[in-house]
Amino acid sequence: SMIGLTAGEPAYLHPLLHQNTSTLSEQRYSSTFTGQEFFLRDHVVNGQKVLPGVAYLEMARVAVDMAAGVRTDNHSAIQLKNIVWAKPVIVEDAPIQVHKGLYPEENGEITFEIYSHPREAEESLVVHSQGRAVLRSAMEAPALDLSAIQAQCTESSYSFSQCYETFHRIGLAYGPSHQGIEKLFVGPDQVLAKLVLPSSVTGTAEKFVLHPSVMDAALQASLGFMMGTSDLQPSLPFALEELNIYSASTAAAWALVRYSDGNATTQKVQKLDIDLCDEQGTICVSMKGFTTRVLEGEKAAGVAKNKGTGEAGKITSTLMLQPVWIEKGIPKEAKA
Repeated sequence: SMIGLTAGEPAYLHPLLHQNTSTLSEQRYSSTFTGQEFFLRDHVVNGQKVLPGVAYLEMARVAVDMAAGVRTDNHSAIQLKNIVWAKPVIVEDAPIQVHKGLYPEENGEITFEIYSHPREAEESLVVHSQGRAVLRSAMEAPALDLSAIQAQCTESSYSFSQCYETFHRIGLAYGPSHQGIEKLFVGPDQVLAKLVLPSSVTGTAEKFVLHPSVMDAALQASLGFMMGTSDLQPSLPFALEELNIYSASTAAAWALVRYSDGNATTQKVQKLDIDLCDEQGTICVSMKGFTTRVLEGEKAAGVAKNKGTGEAGKITSTLMLQPVWIEKGIPKEAKA
């Protein structure tokens, strides 16, 4: 309802999802970001305002929530999975409009796509993120034994200022609303982070289930594996296998980051499982199979300025692959 809104203030559905722009052919929501939003102003990567990967998760959740009409307090009704972050939304001088399209699948799942139309080419669209949503019955929230985990994470610890000074040094300039780590505790193969909702955004706590400040702090905690080493590099979210929501992330006081398969050495890509839990250890949000990609000089190659030219264009270029069947004879003596 419009009641209580001051004149001239737009009546947005949600801070990340402004209006329903559906047509007969597509269930769609759209948002316009100016760069003044806390999640852009305070999330600067290599000098550019980049929409945090976690914001797409909340966008997708809200869109599905509204479209499915499951407007309940039962947050665990929506599970997100197979999420890919293909190309970041970067806001420069002009506002950018971002769309969220929802497409129901045969099996009852919902595919979502977050995309934009670059100004130069109206007909082409850029897909920033995509994934699937599953509607299901509420699930009992699992719990962690926090005191046992704390006892294991005693190899090293980093204060709030140590964390954010280090991030800043590698090109991740997090402003006040994105400084949600109070302290990092590092143990063998796991990192425990004490989280706090930054004071500058306490007024927004009720507006989100997956709050960008808290969720981003949980992802930042994964850099704890690299703290104190020379291979600390800025990275952006790349993929996430599964996200389960048990309660609002703003209740989270701790984030636990572990390797998905229990150890770090098996694969080149580090897959992480990240759990956000409250003071008692009850899990609010759990993320499984989270991977990042290192920023290999995208800024240096000027990806934002000259779209898709030079090295940077190669990083984010689209490939079309075609399945090819090659027949091969089987020798008679081969056992089937």
